[in-house]
Parts: sequence; C-alpha cells; structure tokens
Amino acid sequence: MANPDLKQTLDALKNQVLVGKAYLLIGKGLLDSDPVIRQTAPTFFGLTLDGSLELAQITAARLYDTTAGTITVTTILRMAGQQAGLFQRGNAMEVRAAIKQAEQKIAALEPVLESIRLRRNEWFAHLAPDTVRDPKALAERAKLTIPDLDRVYSETEELLIDLACLYEGTFGELRYIGHDDYQMALKYIRDAQCAQIKEYEREFGAWPGPRPKD
Repeated sequence: MANPDLKQTLDALKNQVLVGKAYLLIGKGLLDSDPVIRQTAPTFFGLTLDGSLELAQITAARLYDTTAGTITVTTILRMAGQQAGLFQRGNAMEVRAAIKQAEQKIAALEPVLESIRLRRNEWFAHLAPDTVRDPKALAERAKLTIPDLDRVYSETEELLIDLACLYEGTFGELRYIGHDDYQMALKYIRDAQCAQIKEYEREFGAWPGPRPKD
C-alpha cells in the first residue's frame, strides 16, 4: 500500500493540531468557568474537563510519536526536505530554511514533549505498574503545565502553517468555527440557574445556596 503524499500528510497533521487545540481550549475554559455552574452537573463537567486536558496531551503525543512508521511532525519535515522542489510557493532554499527553523523549534520543545510521552506511555495509553503503584511519581517525573501545552500547539501550528504557505499558499490560524461555543452552553446553564434562584426567592425568600458569579 502506498504511503500518503506530502499534502495528505500535511493536512492530517494540521487537523491533529486543530483537534488538539480545541480539546485544550475546552479544558482551559471549563477550568476557568464558574464553579457554581460546574456543580450543576459535577460528574459531567469533571469528566469533560479532565478528559479534554488528557485528549490534548494524547493528541500532542500523536504529533510527535516515536513509534516506527507513524506519521508525525518529523515525517513532514523529512518529506519536505526530499520534495523541496515540489513546493509551489517557495523555492528549495526557502523550504530548507523553514525545515531548519522547525527543527530548532522542536529541539526547544523536547523537554516538554518527553513529559507528554511519559504520560501517554505510562498512564493514558497503558497503565504502567510503577504508575499504578505510585501515581505521584509520574507527576513528578513528567511535570507539565497548561502553558507548556499551549506552547507545543502554538509552535507546532506555526511550523506547519509555514510549510503549508510554501507548499500551496495556504495560511491562517487552525481553529474551528464556533471553537468557543462551550461558553454558550455555560451561559444557558447560568441563565437557567439564575431564573431558578429568582423564582425561589419570590416564593420563599433568600436563596440558601451558592450563586453564580455576577
């Protein structure tokens, strides 16, 4: 079976960044949302928040997988170097310069990527015995912050867009239309809860529980 061509590979990686960024945005948005709203459905919001952040990490690990034969960011850089003459919007020198810059970005990200790989290999994809025995040990060995994940996606998006621009002239941020529509769902819940509080206070007096912000 034939391997994917350069455009198919580039498009697949861009889509992974698109999806990973969406997971991360939802996770961050829920993390910053009003706790009173989240308490309306704590199981749902808790699992959605944790799941979104985990999927953001898994998608980042997929982009930089070290398994032989997988399609990764390293794959597209190798293909670009081999097929530099096929780029429609940039000459071979410009393509090689973009590859070199991308390799420097990846090298700078390596400590963060190593933490992501450890988390993926020892918890998300497989339950490593040592991690089951002592989960805190993995958190210590594979330290990772949300700004770290933001950086991985930002740098990866930038290098892929640079290649796409040279290859076929496409550019622009990788983002879903309605990428922040989770905010509308939170607003509907808040509005319903406020209406419930107003109705309660009209009949019984002061609301005894926590109130949404603002």
